[in-house]
Amino acid sequence: MKSKVMEFIIGALLLLNAAFVVSEFAASGFNVRPETPAPNFLPSPLNVTFRRGELAVLRCSVYNLGTKTVVWRRQEHSFPLTSGTMTVVADDRIQIGHVDFKNQWDLMIKNVQPEDEGVYECQVASTNKNMRKMVSLTVIDSRAEAPEISISEEQYVERGEPVTLHCNATGQHYTPDEIDWFRNGEKVTSEKHSGIKLFKQLSIAQKTFTSILSIDKATMEDNGVYVCRSSNMRIANTKVHVLNAETSNKKRGTYHDGYSDEHMSSGYMKSSASNIYEVTFANIFLCILLVFKY
Repeated sequence: MKSKVMEFIIGALLLLNAAFVVSEFAASGFNVRPETPAPNFLPSPLNVTFRRGELAVLRCSVYNLGTKTVVWRRQEHSFPLTSGTMTVVADDRIQIGHVDFKNQWDLMIKNVQPEDEGVYECQVASTNKNMRKMVSLTVIDSRAEAPEISISEEQYVERGEPVTLHCNATGQHYTPDEIDWFRNGEKVTSEKHSGIKLFKQLSIAQKTFTSILSIDKATMEDNGVYVCRSSNMRIANTKVHVLNAETSNKKRGTYHDGYSDEHMSSGYMKSSASNIYEVTFANIFLCILLVFKY
């Protein structure tokens, strides 16, 4: 009889110990999978204007894209224009401006025409819903009313992100020979500024010279006013704002005393493990005493 009582007590203690271990593991977060951050759109122009024959660029920057795909389409059409970096319509004027590991997925339309005017959607496919960002494109048909030089709109980017500025200059009788760039009054060249690249595109038929200023990773020095000047002395300017997010916002998961989520979680897990060891040892010791007693 005593033997059966002892077996019952030992079994009960072992079950209680197992339940305690399971509860401690659950409380420690061992069975909790971290959520994948949802993608979101970064600020970019919602209304853009180009004139006939120019390179139209509709910007779309997506943060935390992960494995999802960016799709562009015209609002009035059900079929897509692009999917990822691939153009899915039979129009060689359309392509995606994207660099690997960058947030930008810009829709680019070469030799833009009045019939291209309308609202375009930048979409991100999601299990819950499709995220959409609308960009309205206006195409100026009259050459006489169009400005002879145009530049990208004001931009806001975080430090370390890419910056791309377009400057289009058109001559009345011939294509401009060159476009010069200036940042805060200082001339910009690829040789002098290692982080900046300049690209050129010419259209003899349209008498258009397009210059693209590209910054791979923006620094705080890239803040300021950018001016493009054509060889026929036409000037346009825009601003670039580089945001230092690391200093303006606390890192998510950091507490007022300087301990991060990971630090707190690690400490809690160590404490839980210590509790498990102590309770298990106490139960084993009690079982041994019962064995010797009976």
